[in-house]
Amino acid sequence: MKRFIHAVYTLLLMLALLGTISTVRAAEPFEVHVLDVGQGQAVLIEADEHFMLIDGGGRSASSFVISYLKQHGVDELDYAVVSHYDEDHMSGIIGVLNVFPVNILLLPGYAGDGDLYQSLAVAALSNGCAILHPDTGMLLSLGTGQIDVVGPVRSDYPTDNNRSLGFRIGYGDTHVLVCGDAEQDSEIDMADSGQDLSADVYVADHHGSSTSSMDAFLESVNPAYAIISCGQDNGYGHPSMETLQRLQNRAISMFRTDDQGTIVACSDGTDIWFELPPSDNWAAGSGSVALEMEPVESETLITRQVNTEDADGQQNDAEFRYVCNTNTKKFHEPDCSSVEKIKEKNRLNTNLTRDELIAEGYEPCGNCKP
Repeated sequence: MKRFIHAVYTLLLMLALLGTISTVRAAEPFEVHVLDVGQGQAVLIEADEHFMLIDGGGRSASSFVISYLKQHGVDELDYAVVSHYDEDHMSGIIGVLNVFPVNILLLPGYAGDGDLYQSLAVAALSNGCAILHPDTGMLLSLGTGQIDVVGPVRSDYPTDNNRSLGFRIGYGDTHVLVCGDAEQDSEIDMADSGQDLSADVYVADHHGSSTSSMDAFLESVNPAYAIISCGQDNGYGHPSMETLQRLQNRAISMFRTDDQGTIVACSDGTDIWFELPPSDNWAAGSGSVALEMEPVESETLITRQVNTEDADGQQNDAEFRYVCNTNTKKFHEPDCSSVEKIKEKNRLNTNLTRDELIAEGYEPCGNCKP
């Protein structure tokens, strides 16, 4: 009798364990994880149990990224990517190289500088991974998925953000686009290059900055979903009101890590779904920070207002073509009397042309008639 009771108990225990195991979510054949690394970016792509990590966040997120990869069954990476050499994208990759075997390390086609770049070089050497500087148009594989290198189109951009590596990853009929901190110049070149940028999921360039995710680029990508990776109260005002408005205008469902944490999209190659509903928080980031001006040759770069004073201490807007009021959506000549009345938080200096501003939804001022 005791043996019978013991056998029944064992059987019930096994059934209970099987029931427990069956409730654990199995990984889908294709997954996109945009990790909550604060003000930075780290994107884990999984296709048929093959893994690609695009950026790894900053120093403070390195241990979290390593832990996340381990928890999600990553034993080795087919690819680790540094889109460009900003700390909030590169530092976490250094930590990953010190822990995980990596087959190929993809780096942008220019040299970085400083101690952090040297740390990356040492970590890559210790890891033993192959190092590849991919050219636009190169095709790589991830399981049965395909990786198209879509940017940068040129190598002579004066800013590192525009030199960011860009990837369109496809699995069946599902595509995701990740282009680091690419800004307007690089976006326009990618859109004008004739390559296919269309994607279901778009990881918003440069954390939702106003100088990225321009209308011409969004038209080429035509995403159903956008994911913004940014930190709470990040000090840069990310995501910007301009980018959020452009996403809303195109009825793009939006997710954001500062509000929702890590975002996971899943696909079987045909359908795509998320573990969370889209965010209903369309508020722009609350912070702001003075931007360091870099030499820029392009005439179409948008920059946030920067305090530039002449010898007499007077504000000098001569270097900008127009001044925009992001609240009223009107643009003015720099010497227009209405410019003095624009609140600092609503002021945006730009070198966009008149037609380009109108295409972005701005109207010319009725006083100065720019």
